[in-house]
Amino acid sequence: MVSKTAASRVRALADGNQIPLLGLGVWQVPNGPECVSAVRWALDLGYRHLDTAQIYGNEESVGRGLIESGVPRDQVFITTKFDPSRKDPEAELERSLTRLGLDYVDLYLVHWPRGGATRAWPGMEAAHELGYARSIGVSNFGVRELEQMMESATSPPVVDRFERWSHTRPGAAPLGPAARCCRTRQINASRAPQRECPHFRLHAVGPRHGSLLDALDRTGGTDRAT
Repeated sequence: MVSKTAASRVRALADGNQIPLLGLGVWQVPNGPECVSAVRWALDLGYRHLDTAQIYGNEESVGRGLIESGVPRDQVFITTKFDPSRKDPEAELERSLTRLGLDYVDLYLVHWPRGGATRAWPGMEAAHELGYARSIGVSNFGVRELEQMMESATSPPVVDRFERWSHTRPGAAPLGPAARCCRTRQINASRAPQRECPHFRLHAVGPRHGSLLDALDRTGGTDRAT
């Protein structure tokens, strides 16, 4: 079981909301009983952050697993991500909420900067204003994209999530410069583990944190971010 200390650790985001440091990601987990069970078991173990995405195709199962777990909605932090191959982030989040069976998500991210760094952001801000997402952010944005975003955003992103293996994937944003940019911009940076592992760690950087947090040990393994 996840320790109470690990399960309860959170970081404050720039908008005043809090994000748990330990979470379960469900990339490559098929929609259906396998995903439902993974979510339910994770919540039973003490996880309080679930990370899905429109492109994963399993939001329905994440919502079902949450319901079956019996854990109150207000005790679980839910992240989903906008598929930038779609046109309207607000409309797509409404569809996500229907699939999840929720009234809102805690964090809504632009999955990657397709079509330009700022193309999707007005729709993200609209979703936030409507209360569909309590916090909004981005994923896989490098320094250039972050700077372009900050120049035009009315509501700046509070999170930038990176692929853990991005230093080896062609065309991926380098983690070091992007993390430093996040620190100066008061954006929390999160890093996902390798694609074979559905677990992830969140590492917050902000004006009061000089370095990335040490990774939390995950249940059943010793995978640690660097």
